[in-house]
Amino acid sequence: MTDHILVIGYGDTGRSAANSVLASQPDAQLTVLDTDFLAVAEATANGVAAVVGDGRDSCALSEAAVDAADLVLIAVPDDLNAFLITRALRSSNPATPIVAIIREPENQAIFEFDESVTVHVRH
Repeated sequence: MTDHILVIGYGDTGRSAANSVLASQPDAQLTVLDTDFLAVAEATANGVAAVVGDGRDSCALSEAAVDAADLVLIAVPDDLNAFLITRALRSSNPATPIVAIIREPENQAIFEFDESVTVHVRH
C-alpha cells in the first residue's frame, strides 16, 4: 500500500520535508498544499501533486485529499497558523498523524491538546 502524505507549506522547510519523504519512501503519494502559486508551480515541476490553497480552509484541504492522508506534515512559517491548521485537519481526518514543524520552542505547548500531533522545532 502506498502512503498518501500531505505537506502543507512548500517553503524551504516543507520542500526539505517533502524531499526527505520521497528519499525514504519513493512510492509515497505526495501532495503539497500552499498559498503561494510559485511554490505550487515548483512542487508540480518537481513531480509532486500540488494545490493552491490555505491549510486552514476545509475546501482546500478537501481538494488536497486530506481525508485520504496517512500523514500530514505542516511546515508553514507561522506557528499560530500551524496550530489553526491542525484544528482544521481534525474535522476532516480525525485520526491521521500530524507532524508540525514550528519555529519557536515556547509555542510547542499549544499543540499539546492533540496527542497525535508530533512537534519538531526548526533549528
